[in-house]
Amino acid sequence: MKYMIPLLIVIITGNFFCRKNPTCKTVTITQSGTLCSNWGVKIGTITYPSGNIPDNFKEEGKIACVEYELYEDKRLCVCCGGTWANIKSIK
Repeated sequence: MKYMIPLLIVIITGNFFCRKNPTCKTVTITQSGTLCSNWGVKIGTITYPSGNIPDNFKEEGKIACVEYELYEDKRLCVCCGGTWANIKSIK
């Protein structure tokens, strides 16, 4: 029950920001669930690493409204590969 109020605040705040721009999606900024602790965005239950999250948004658990596109990273390194999120705009 004590987690219900903060959860409702996050949902309401995220929906408020995204209402102004319908192409913007509410995501969570995170380092957990990504290779080599890259910063990424959690969209629903899936976390996608991203190489272009601005420094002022790099805060674990921060909610942001993001326009993004997913792409396949074809590089063959330890911290690369897979599906990544290209951030087009972030609020």
